[in-house]
Amino acid sequence: MKNRNKKGDIRWTIKEVKNGTTWWMIRGGAFSNVVNNKYQHRLWDEIEDVQVYCNNLNRNNDRKCEVVEVSHEYSKAY
Repeated sequence: MKNRNKKGDIRWTIKEVKNGTTWWMIRGGAFSNVVNNKYQHRLWDEIEDVQVYCNNLNRNNDRKCEVVEVSHEYSKAY
């Protein structure tokens, strides 16, 4: 796959910064400022897919989200 390192552990997620607090997308369209086993990042394998999702959130919900690259050795991508 393109845009991935040889281990395949690079993924993309969506974050939003509001009033100095970083909010991460967890599941569905929900955001949380706490990320742990109960509230894990929602991750994507393909950057094109996450860019489309992020653009739709920004346009439809008047958000200021951005796509960021994250590296997780063990992760579940949607």
